[in-house]
Amino acid sequence: MKRVGRALRAVVRLCCRHPILTVGAGIGLAALSVWITLARLSFETSQLHLLPPGQPYVTRYRDYSKDFGELDEIIIAVRGRTLRESQAFASRLVRELQAGPIAFNHLAYRVALDDFGGRTLLYLPAAALRELREQVFDHQEFIESFVAAPGLVRLLEGANRQFASVFASHFLDLGLQDDATAVDLRFLTTLVTQIREAISHPTLEKTPWGAMLPIAESYEDAGYFVSDDKQLLFLLADPVGGSGGFTNDRAAIDEIRARIVELRAEFPGIEAGVTGGPALANDEMRIAFQDSRLATGLAFALTLGLLLLAFRRLREPLVMLAVLALSLVWSLGLITVTVGHLTVFSVMFISIVVGLGIDYGIYVLFRWDEEVMLGSSPAAALDLMAIRTGPGILLGALTAAATFYVLTVTDFHGVQELGFVAGSALITSFVAMLTVFPALLVLIPRRPLAGPPSPSGHPAALERADVPFVEFLTRHPTTVLVGASILTVFSLWSARMIGFDYNLLHLQANGTESVMWERHIIETQSRSSFAGLSSATSLAELQRKLEAFKQLPSVAGVDSALLFIPEDQPAKSKVIGDIRPLIAPLRVGLVPRLDLTRLTGELEALERRVDLAVIEAGAGRPSPELGTIRSGLADVLRALRTTNPVRAQAGLTLYQTHLVRDFTEKLRFLQRNLEPRSVTIADVPAELRRKFISESGRFLLQIHPKVDVWDREGAIQFVNELRSVDADVTGTPVISYESIRRMEDAYRRGALYAFILVTIISGVMIRRLRETVLALTPLVLGTLWAIGLMHLFGLKLNLANVWGVPLIIGASAEYGLNVVTRVIEARAYGGPSFARSTIMAVAFNGLSTITGFGSLLVAHHRGIWSLGLLLTCGSLTSLVAALVVLPVLIRLQFGRDGTRSNHRRPSRDGHGCIVHSPSAS
Repeated sequence: MKRVGRALRAVVRLCCRHPILTVGAGIGLAALSVWITLARLSFETSQLHLLPPGQPYVTRYRDYSKDFGELDEIIIAVRGRTLRESQAFASRLVRELQAGPIAFNHLAYRVALDDFGGRTLLYLPAAALRELREQVFDHQEFIESFVAAPGLVRLLEGANRQFASVFASHFLDLGLQDDATAVDLRFLTTLVTQIREAISHPTLEKTPWGAMLPIAESYEDAGYFVSDDKQLLFLLADPVGGSGGFTNDRAAIDEIRARIVELRAEFPGIEAGVTGGPALANDEMRIAFQDSRLATGLAFALTLGLLLLAFRRLREPLVMLAVLALSLVWSLGLITVTVGHLTVFSVMFISIVVGLGIDYGIYVLFRWDEEVMLGSSPAAALDLMAIRTGPGILLGALTAAATFYVLTVTDFHGVQELGFVAGSALITSFVAMLTVFPALLVLIPRRPLAGPPSPSGHPAALERADVPFVEFLTRHPTTVLVGASILTVFSLWSARMIGFDYNLLHLQANGTESVMWERHIIETQSRSSFAGLSSATSLAELQRKLEAFKQLPSVAGVDSALLFIPEDQPAKSKVIGDIRPLIAPLRVGLVPRLDLTRLTGELEALERRVDLAVIEAGAGRPSPELGTIRSGLADVLRALRTTNPVRAQAGLTLYQTHLVRDFTEKLRFLQRNLEPRSVTIADVPAELRRKFISESGRFLLQIHPKVDVWDREGAIQFVNELRSVDADVTGTPVISYESIRRMEDAYRRGALYAFILVTIISGVMIRRLRETVLALTPLVLGTLWAIGLMHLFGLKLNLANVWGVPLIIGASAEYGLNVVTRVIEARAYGGPSFARSTIMAVAFNGLSTITGFGSLLVAHHRGIWSLGLLLTCGSLTSLVAALVVLPVLIRLQFGRDGTRSNHRRPSRDGHGCIVHSPSAS
């Protein structure tokens, strides 16, 4: 350690001899770092980047992105009071976005079946087509009669004839209604209800034709991206430039959310929000960045308060903080040049380093103050600080930085970058505190002492160098060690009950929009918005994989190009051919003027038939539908007799127009699709081909999970089952699963490597086994106690705070090391073992570290908050172990005489320079 001390003394002397040059160089380097950072630093949100490069599932995902376009799109979820309302909102939102400043590759909320050129009926189930054929056969005369003279009167004439036919066949009186009869009754119920409403307050709502022509009705909702329960409608957005870039995604997501807010006044019953992979990553990075700025500002403010409390003056603490800020700017420049970006892991490094990096300046200032108080000149005090305290400061910096750097040997890329970024920032902080800070201490005039300095060997000086609290603890070793043992046993017992939360959604801030809507999708659709991905090189392989994936218990559905190829096309074409001669020749005639007298007569005739049907059915078992129709007809006739004829005529005419228009649209839809050609892969529209068929002819399969892939059990089941069909499967669920698995392995390795590295560095620097073990004791006890206390706080380990364990090791290693190195110095050169400057420096360094870590508790990101809580607990417990347990162990090992056997201090010449005696060297 002597050689290290002499080397540090040489550096400090050089900086103090040329202070202006040293400070100027530091400021110049900071200015260069600012320029580089503003020009080149970016933010990386892609989960792919966090994984080690070259992994097969990452390579395949990138290949799929090139072949099929953006695979992880922005999802806009819409929930209205009705599906029609959601459809209207989605249509309006698309128009607003297309007219806005953000360009999109596509904005889609439905697949328009009209794009398939008159072959829409082929996409309907065969059973539904057969039902349509039966409806057309059963109601052929009724439909042809209405087409000839479409109007309400002709419609009621046909209904009367149809009702009379059904009644004559004795279906109604026996209560043995078949499907056709049930359709008739639904048709009549809807028709009577809407006629009544049209008389007094006409509204343009769905007509009764949906009961008679259900396929045409269902077509209106066909092709929309909706959840299984029809509660959510989805709109997919892909901004130009592709998703995955933080800046590009942020602009698109902000624009979408702004348009949603603007449309709320027009659509008050609509709820809508943005989610999907890009939105989740964007929201997480945005919140983490905001938390970082808030935590950094709070860390600086609280650290300044601690420094003012420690040194009882303002100038030197402000200078120390300025030097720390300077070093952080250096580190940003270094990070920009070497890494080029920050991730959600590394963005919080500044607030972490504030609490650790300030430690080195505190050690410098405490020792400098001590030596000046004992009579040294400012330059000589810095000289002695460098050679005596410098090695301990360097040892603390190396151990802290090493525990970060050791993370670079893990195979998780995001953790590797975190280790390099934080470790480099700590090294720059150490360099600044041993170069720029001493130079500034020389430049600024020192406030004169209130009285003459005490001679180095004077009892008053030695008394001021002691710490009464520590001396009191060393006189009661049994009490201290028993208390430490109880806490250790409790921690060992409590550590068994600590759980692990693998759900990445639980890490984000409460109320995050993208997380809330992702949860809504899982709840309403029983599947995540993310899908596994596989591919096939031929239609046969595509069909085989499709069927195999569908059989898996964890799979909710599979999307592929085959989704657009109808099944059983020959059989469906046969059914459509049966319908064609009945529907194709129909031409809708002119709508006659509504005759209220004839309309009233038809309603009265229908009422009489319904009354007879009820009587025939018997009092004990009339059909509920007949009762509804009977009361409705009575109400309609009463309204016609009491309502102003002009008003009734206007309302019913409007309703008749709407009724005829709706029928005409449904009839034309059927006629357009009566001569379908078979659909092949070549017929898939270009926009859909791009998503599922590459230019090279490769087919994509999107496998949607039925289980919650955010939970560990669901992810394991889903990924393992997919790999049982295709070992090369990829996609966001697979990437997340691999990320979690590698992060688990990385944090275990990181904690083990950190402890081994700290032990090696401590052993090499101290070169004494017993002292090395003592120096590491607070680290071991503090880490164990912190893990044990997690259970009391209800804190679980998660994929953000697991890095707290190696960080606790790195942050707390310096406590014991500085105490032990001062004990070694006391044994060699005299003076108190537990010198006041060292104990106070360790105490305030611990508090500053706690302050830096504690500032993370203001974070809204729950993962960062939990990391801050764990680090705060770890730093606090390690500090307690270093200041309470370690002095007792040292006193038991060396005895009171052994640690204060020599109170001599090195003498100084007339200029305040150190003169070593033979016994002291």
